[in-house]
Amino acid sequence: MTFSLIALDRDRQTLGIACATGGPALGGFVPHLHAGVGAAITQGYSTNVMAAERGLARLAAGEAVTSAVAELRREDDGEAWRQLALMDGRGEVAGWTGESNVPVCDLHLETGLAVAGNMLGSDEVVPAMLAAYRQAMAAGEALAEALLDALVAGQRAGGDRRGLVSAALKVRAPGGLPLDLRIDHSDEAVTALVELHQRIQADQNFQAFLARLPTDEAPDRY
Repeated sequence: MTFSLIALDRDRQTLGIACATGGPALGGFVPHLHAGVGAAITQGYSTNVMAAERGLARLAAGEAVTSAVAELRREDDGEAWRQLALMDGRGEVAGWTGESNVPVCDLHLETGLAVAGNMLGSDEVVPAMLAAYRQAMAAGEALAEALLDALVAGQRAGGDRRGLVSAALKVRAPGGLPLDLRIDHSDEAVTALVELHQRIQADQNFQAFLARLPTDEAPDRY
């Protein structure tokens, strides 16, 4: 029902998530990010929001990703209907795709990158997202743009087989300002998300507002 990715920009210690689905308002359900701690995507036939929250709490308490995911799966009677990926602040990642999810399902996990999808329009969606993300990062794009490039590539490769209605983007570094965008209902959700990000980047008043907000590096800005 959804295709998503989590990525870590190691140079900036920045985590990001991008996701899209054929239903409305995925931004409140699928992406979960705690800067400096980790990020999670929870999706599938019956999404478990609490699993993402519990996974991040386990990471914050110092538990290893693989252990946290194993426990989340063990304690969830509906694990066969879930798809989840969890990444810590160092990029270590684990996850699973339950066997009761609707095909096409795919899950790619590597240090610093997780790409997941279910009810996909083709088996090329996840490989296309991987290729687009890697190409964008190799070209020096910012993490947000690389994540959006991956979503666009996933859509072109088949996306959610029902079409796309909502999409979301989250990016944050420890002590930094949040980038947290969502399209809750649109016939062109990924396109609308890309356009929203572009408008925000081009909005001089909003960029000036961001430039005066305090961060860990500049706590006295106003």
